[in-house]
Amino acid sequence: MIDPGRLFMFGVYGLRPSRATVSLFKSTGATGVLLLARNIDTPAQTRAFVAELEQRLGRPLLVAVDHEGGWVLRFKSGMTAFPGNAALGRARDPKLAYAVGRQMARELAPLGIRMNLAPVLDVATADYNPGIGIRSFGDDPALASRLGAAFIRGLQEHGLSACAKHYPGKGAATVDAHVDLPTIRLPRAAFERVHLAPFRAAVSAGVDAVMTSHVRFPAYDSAPATFSSKIVRGLLRGKMGYDGLVVSDDLCMGAITRRWPVAEATLKCLEAGHDVLMIAHDAQGMRDAVELLRVGGADESAVAAADARISRLLARRHPDRRAGSAEGARLSREIARRAVRVARAGSLSLPLPLDADTLVVIPDFPQVRERFTFEGGPRGPEAFIRRRARGARVLRAPIETDDLGGLERAARAARRIVFLCFEARRFPGQAAALKSLARAAADKTAAVLIRSSWDLALCPPAMTVVDAAGYRLASLEAALDAVLEARR
Repeated sequence: MIDPGRLFMFGVYGLRPSRATVSLFKSTGATGVLLLARNIDTPAQTRAFVAELEQRLGRPLLVAVDHEGGWVLRFKSGMTAFPGNAALGRARDPKLAYAVGRQMARELAPLGIRMNLAPVLDVATADYNPGIGIRSFGDDPALASRLGAAFIRGLQEHGLSACAKHYPGKGAATVDAHVDLPTIRLPRAAFERVHLAPFRAAVSAGVDAVMTSHVRFPAYDSAPATFSSKIVRGLLRGKMGYDGLVVSDDLCMGAITRRWPVAEATLKCLEAGHDVLMIAHDAQGMRDAVELLRVGGADESAVAAADARISRLLARRHPDRRAGSAEGARLSREIARRAVRVARAGSLSLPLPLDADTLVVIPDFPQVRERFTFEGGPRGPEAFIRRRARGARVLRAPIETDDLGGLERAARAARRIVFLCFEARRFPGQAAALKSLARAAADKTAAVLIRSSWDLALCPPAMTVVDAAGYRLASLEAALDAVLEARR
């Protein structure tokens, strides 16, 4: 019998493989390793990490990373930081989506990374979705299908496996699965017409892997998709004819851990038809899960089929030369420029002068340094904004806390204000700043939405609103170019 431990993908700790990491992989036989920000410093260090771990284990690994662009990025330097799916959706050009996938593959594959856990194929809706938002290509399923398929081909034709997520589509969720289990109560016909369409396109494009979602879809099953044989075996494998890898989302997310022990969840995943069982954070849970599958009667034929799919992917050769960054930077700027739009023409006329009467209010990015990766580190975006806005006054607004300090007083004194808003629906400091500006200076404020297009509904009619669809440096540059006069 094939050891079911081979089916696991684990997250580990440190910038080098520790004794504990090597011991974990030797004792469990796990094939997959998920690289997170805690494992990544530079591309060269990442390449050395992968090479050392494989050398110490004496076998190849299925190395994966979340490298979506936009909101989800693990590298703070040395890689192209693309604006993300929402920006690509605004650009509406499959050639650009293909080029992004190609550049990502050329940068990631030579590091020993075999799979990019992207693209996100969830179709956005009018309702605020705290777990997806600008990670989506948008609300048009046909466009998401075209862009997703092009992105997949760009990755896979240049040496990197794609993983389409989050099947069967959680764009209509209003709860973040990292926190709790969402339920999407759409009729089956309506759901398949909109939310399943991009996954059909991904299957047709030959996507190597599909990641399921921790979401309950009562139209199909009372169990969440993670544990649903009807959704995995019946719909994806059967009706859609898919024979690639099926990967679980992280089984340490709140949607799972609030209801099931991690070890029990992995057994349910395997029974539902998954090939790769992902545990990103719980070291003891990793060992418990492997032991449960080893002694708990895991179906031998299911384990063998999953192992065969993993082995096919591991047998492929990957490029060993990294691409240069110039093409990536050019692509990023083009996509970001095409993504920026004026969402509401309020009282201000754009662009605004770069002088001491213009106040630029920016998020205090270091407050969320443990949760998000920023180019150049947590102070990188502020340094970039200060250079671009030189001549104007720059003031920070909190993200996690709601202590605004002298913001309202400064806003009343300014003749015009630019507020870069980092998701006011999610973060109390940004919500407080937006409310303060709406109360004290709506008619002289231009709000620039850099993390959530859904914040538009929170802005009063007199406030000018520009939607950048992202906060990577390319997006910040494009947004500030639209809002502020050119530097002299």
